[in-house]
Order: sequence, then structure tokens, then C-alpha cells
Amino acid sequence: MNLNKNKLEKLRKMTIGKNIRFEKLNELFDKIEKTDVKIDGNEVKIDSEEVKIDGKNPSTSYFGPEQDDLTREGPFNGVLEIAKKFYSTESESKQLVLDIGAMLGGFDFKTHRMAEKYRIISNGITSKNDYSDTLTCGRAQHPSSNFADNNYFFNIINYTKELRDCTNCDEVFINANIVLRYPGQKFKIENDDEQFSKEYQKQKEVLKYRFPPKFLWMWANKDTVIHPISLMAFRKFLNTEYAKEIIKEVDKNYTPENITNMKFDDFTKIWKKISNKILEDLKLDSNIENISNISKLISIIMTEETDIKNISELLTTGNKAVILWGPPGTGKTYESEQVVKEILDIDEDENDKLDNYLFSNENRKKDTNGYYEIVQFHPNYTYQDFIGGITPKLDDESNNISYILNHGIFKRFCDEANKNENEKKKYIFIIDEINRAELSAVFGELLYGLEYRGKPINLPNFKEPFVIPTNVYIIGTMNNVDKSLVTFDLALRRRFGFFKLMPKLDVLEDVLFDRIEEESLEKYIVKCKQLNENIKNKLELGLDYQIGQAYFLKIQDFLPEQEKGELQTITSFDLEKLWIYNLEPLLEEYLGMSVEEEGILEQLKKIKNEFLKDI
Repeated sequence: MNLNKNKLEKLRKMTIGKNIRFEKLNELFDKIEKTDVKIDGNEVKIDSEEVKIDGKNPSTSYFGPEQDDLTREGPFNGVLEIAKKFYSTESESKQLVLDIGAMLGGFDFKTHRMAEKYRIISNGITSKNDYSDTLTCGRAQHPSSNFADNNYFFNIINYTKELRDCTNCDEVFINANIVLRYPGQKFKIENDDEQFSKEYQKQKEVLKYRFPPKFLWMWANKDTVIHPISLMAFRKFLNTEYAKEIIKEVDKNYTPENITNMKFDDFTKIWKKISNKILEDLKLDSNIENISNISKLISIIMTEETDIKNISELLTTGNKAVILWGPPGTGKTYESEQVVKEILDIDEDENDKLDNYLFSNENRKKDTNGYYEIVQFHPNYTYQDFIGGITPKLDDESNNISYILNHGIFKRFCDEANKNENEKKKYIFIIDEINRAELSAVFGELLYGLEYRGKPINLPNFKEPFVIPTNVYIIGTMNNVDKSLVTFDLALRRRFGFFKLMPKLDVLEDVLFDRIEEESLEKYIVKCKQLNENIKNKLELGLDYQIGQAYFLKIQDFLPEQEKGELQTITSFDLEKLWIYNLEPLLEEYLGMSVEEEGILEQLKKIKNEFLKDI
């Protein structure tokens, strides 16, 4: 997203949704602030309780987890081992250890899977560069994983607390016992304490340029400075048009790169100025709520690589005609409408609905960036409906039939877009269920017009040539289960770009969090994901026959009425109704005649029983 001041202003005025990562980090740093850590020699006390590993004191020197033999191969395994050794039973203290490890390593707080959008350190091992080094996960993710399991949680708590309102932040960093990674097994065998110290100092010299100390400082001071959720969010924000303008106003010598890679102490000073400048520029008071909202907004925009953004870019910079395709319930029509909002810059609220921009709405807004239209194709949809032609008309009084020249919806839409006064406006035409009509017959001569925008086409019965102007964009939607992509006429297919939408079941958490109790919702999402796995593997239908999030959101229809603020639990009775009325008919349609086969029937029964187990 090309974020400028106007865009940020408009986004800020919209309701900011829940961002799970941001909320969890907020809770985590509040817990860190309330946690008391005392280290005396090798004795460590957390909230006055001494912590030990198998009855022994933990190492408080450099590379403590490795010295205590707690680092492990594989992402997050070291963090799990540390948590288990310090706290054998489940507790808030053990969860705090796990959450700190997840935060340091860029792991999801629940699944403990690493994600690029959560990482706070890049893949550079010895470099001082977190600006251009990659964030990709996989074999290259070791710096993130090592940072998480080579730093004891109590050192991170101490360091973070001392960063809050620090006046000499550089001294806090110098005294902090944090490292990038353990240098390797050979180092452990062959080196003495003096060499340990040299390696530690070498790492600290690199670390003071890296992002993790800056991240911890921003969040320790989240009441006073802007605090994005990750290195990705931070880097992308600095490279927006808006942030570059702010940086220039603060100091024209600074760039996104040298701010990201500058020394820790210098960073704390410049980031305070940048945070204050952003609030001043947006005419916001410097209070906790405003700072939190701007931080959350930046985090959402910069880390959530939404399909909407990608589709908009495909539509406006490449193909001006795009097909959104995928399994049923993946939100293709919804995404189309969101693309309309993105391209036409619509901030929908109670005073400005999407319908105000609908071309066929007689009361549509007059002064806009453009308009959209939506039609749904079906087997009886014709060329006359879409483009136009001679059609019969019945006179109500005489009952006589006459023939008139009808202008179809797409022709009227393009004619309007083609007017001189509208050449700078954008017109978006959505065709829902595009593959349900006989496309070659409906589009006719438009195959030429779709490829050669602005060139006239002679249409039967019309005197004036028809033109599809360059400011008309077409979005089609189709279920690949309904009809295969292969049914598309090859000539028509090459005139469209194709964007596949697959189920996004994590959306369930964002939508249902204020209706369903947290543990019940988590188990429900697991059930939904497992059902799709079973469809793919046990029914052997493959990826394209998975079920989209819209179907699973229908669970709301079967929950009893709730009191305001009351969270509900999903029961097996609710699941059974969802299965009978929504899921089973879809699965039977998927399976067709093979649903009667003994093996398939038995497998479907097992899948049903698994889904209906009480949560």
C-alpha cells in the first residue's frame, strides 16, 4: 500500500479491528512490567520465588541457556525446554517464559510457528544490517530461533524494565546480558572464560546496530512512542511515502536505511522525535490511546499482505480484467467489494455506504472517484442482457408486442465511463459466478475490446461503435468446483488474470472472538482445519475441494441469543446443525455419485463423527 498522509488519516478514522499479535504483545509487556526479577550471583528470584533447573541455580553468565544445556535443534524447541526445566507444571510463569520466547523468535503465540511478519531480527548472522537482510523462514531462519533460545527470560525481563523511561539507554544496553546466538559446539569445548567474554563483546558490538534492542525499547516505552509489532512492519512503514516525509521534516540527513541500522542509543533519540512528529502531523494528542491506535494501525497495514491489496495491484497495474477463483465460501464476492473500496478510496461508514457508488443506483453520489456495478451470471444470461440488442416489449395497455433496441448493463456502464468528464474516474464491473453463463455467447465481440482497450468495435444493430475504455476494470468470481477453469474459452482466458483465493480459517478468530469463549473458539478452529485436511487427504478430493471460511462462520446462526457481552460455548448440538444444513450437502455435491460407494460412505461417517465431538 502506498501510504500517504491522506490515506493514513482516512484509515485512522475507520474502526481499527482486533489484531491478535498486537493485543498479545500489549499483554506481554504489561506482564513484564509487573514481574519482579532479582539476580544475586547465580541466584535468580522471580516475584520473590527462587527458580532452579533440576535443583541447581541457572547460569547467569554469557550464553546461559547453552551453559545449562537447554538449547535444542529445531525452531522453538529450546524455548520449550527452558520453560519445562524452570516450571514443570502449567502456570502463568511458564506461559510468560513461552511468550517471551515467541516474541524474541517471531513465533506465533499459539502455534509456535515462525512467521516473517512477526520476526524482530533478519537472517543476517554477523552483519549489522536489519534493513536489507531477508526475513524469510526456512533454513535461513536460524538467527531468529537462536535469539529466542539463547537468551534467558529473566535477562529479557530485567533489560526491558530498565529500558522504560531510561535517560541513559546506552548504558542499560551495555549492562544487559543479551546475545545474538551461541557461537557453536566447538567454541564450548575449546574456549575459556576470557574468550567467552571476547565473543560476547563482539556480539554486543553487532547487536547494538540490530533491531531487537530497539524493538524492546519501543515496547517498553509503548505509552510514549510508536511501537510496530515487528521488523517487517517497521521497515515497510519507514519506506512509505508518508514516513519518508516525516523523516525528512525531522532531519533531512536521515533515511529509512540508516534509521533501521543506526546505533541503539542514537535510535532512541530519533524515534522519539519521529513519533512526536507523526502525532503532531495527524493533530493528535500525545496520549496512550492515540499512540496505541497509530501503532496498531501501522502494524496491521504493513504486515497483513491482504489479497485485496494484491488483487488491486494486479487489476490496476497489469490485467484490467481479473478472475477470483477458488473453493466455495472463500469470500470471492466480499473480496471483490473490498477491492472496489480500495481502488475508489471509499471509507464506508454509516453516512457513506458502498451502495452510494453503485452505477445502477439512481441516487448514487455525484462527485466521486468512480463507480462500480455488480451482476450475477446464470445459464439464461444473454448477450442482450450484457451488451444489448433487439428485444421484445409488451405494451401494457394494448397487449401488443413491439421490438426495441436495448442497451445492456455493461454497454451503459462503458458508455458512461467513456465520457470526457469521466476519463479520470475508475469504473469497476463485478461479474459474480462468471462461469455459470455461456461466456463466448455473452461476451461476443468483447473478446477484441477486452484486449485492445479504447479501440472501437462495431456491434450489430448499434449505429455508434462501442469502446471499452481504459478506465474500466472487470472482476469476475467463480467456484472452481462448480465448473473447471478448463471450461473457459482459451481466447477469453488469456484476456483475464487469475487470482486464487483459498480458505482463510484464521479469519474465524477475528470475527467470532466477541461471541464465542476463547477456548471453545480455538477448538472449533482446530476442528474446521482438520475437516479440510480430511477432505483433502481422507476423501482424496485435494486442495480445491476444501471448505471456505464463510461456511464455518455460519455456526453463528445456530448459537442461542446472547446477553450483551456474554461469550458462548459451541456444543455438539450446534456442530450437528451446521453439519446437517451446510457442510454435509456441500460434501455430497463434491462427491457426486461416489458418495454411495461403501468405502467413501464409511470415511464420510468417520469424518462427521470426528467433527461432531463435543468441544
